[in-house]
Amino acid sequence: MKSTISIQNLTKYYGRIHAVENLSLDIPDKSVFGLLGPNGSGKTTTLGMILDVVIPSSGNYLWFGSPNKKANRQRIGSILETPCFYPYLSAANNLKIIADIKQCSYNNIDKTLALVGLYERKSDKFKTFSLGMKQRLAIASALLCDPDVLVLDEPTNGLDPQGIAEIRNIIKQIAQHGKTVLLASHLLDEVQKVCTHFGVLHHGKLIYNGKVNEVSGEEYWVEVASDNLLELEDKLKKYPHQHSVRSENEKLAVLLTEKSNIKDLSAYLYEHKIIPTHLFARRKNLEQQFLDILNQSENEYASQN
Repeated sequence: MKSTISIQNLTKYYGRIHAVENLSLDIPDKSVFGLLGPNGSGKTTTLGMILDVVIPSSGNYLWFGSPNKKANRQRIGSILETPCFYPYLSAANNLKIIADIKQCSYNNIDKTLALVGLYERKSDKFKTFSLGMKQRLAIASALLCDPDVLVLDEPTNGLDPQGIAEIRNIIKQIAQHGKTVLLASHLLDEVQKVCTHFGVLHHGKLIYNGKVNEVSGEEYWVEVASDNLLELEDKLKKYPHQHSVRSENEKLAVLLTEKSNIKDLSAYLYEHKIIPTHLFARRKNLEQQFLDILNQSENEYASQN
């Protein structure tokens, strides 16, 4: 698969602190890639290095298959820190200043404001905007030159649920236009809703990299309860399409094989005259997998130090 950016053994030391260590990662073209990790894991430092604002200690990276150069940087829109806007200027006039700095046309201003849902407020002063609107204007500023790639550092940080949903929808729309999006975030649920791929950083090292739709893996657990748990457990253990049955807080959990699902199990129980009082299917979500990955990495880190 073609890569928009290829990172090779990228490393950044701050004295004795290893902010990023031997990071190698490929971001697929036209993907929405989420870079996850707890605070201090190296996410922002990584973005800073590939955006040429933080000097790496070693390693390198390629944008669009070639070394870093001005022509490549012009194809990248980014928000690494909160952009500075003039509070007494309108949204449109603020974007005109940014367009002048980036040496791009004013022609995209109305289009980008419409994309981020601010066209009707384009003549309003920046100081009247809510936090979510300010963040949307920042995204508009990154899109002014119609870049091929958008890089965002914690784009929903500090926003309320409505603001988070608005940013999520904007990112989806940007991706639908064929652009690659790379974002750093700690909001796991939001990453699962918007990203196609994700990687996990911990202590400056990449400890996981994969597709979001592969998170659930093959584990398919169903929680079951009834008025007679002993009889229920007996029938579940005789169910031909189960791997295991275990007790969990006055309920039973059954791990199903690939040949079965919750509807099949429900039909089996009714056939044997068992009426469930609780029946719930669960798959491992991104948060659960993220915590599992971190716990395993933390144990390995502790054993080495």
